[in-house]
Amino acid sequence: MTREEIIKQLTPIAQEVFQKSELVLTDNLSAQNVDTWTSLAFMQFLTAIEEQFGFKFKMMELLKLKTMGDILASMEQHLA
Repeated sequence: MTREEIIKQLTPIAQEVFQKSELVLTDNLSAQNVDTWTSLAFMQFLTAIEEQFGFKFKMMELLKLKTMGDILASMEQHLA
């Protein structure tokens, strides 16, 4: 699955979880620039990703996920 395909499927999930219908996924997107990106919303987002894409993030992996770019890179590894 290409990065573009991942982003296409991930965008509506992010828009729903973060309650931002205009949200555009970029590598630098993070809690720093999305006011609804709370720790709870972030965990809901990761859970939705796992359910939609059929894999589980490892605990050590979760600790490194700070930006959308980090999430996308991790997803690319899981979906390769």
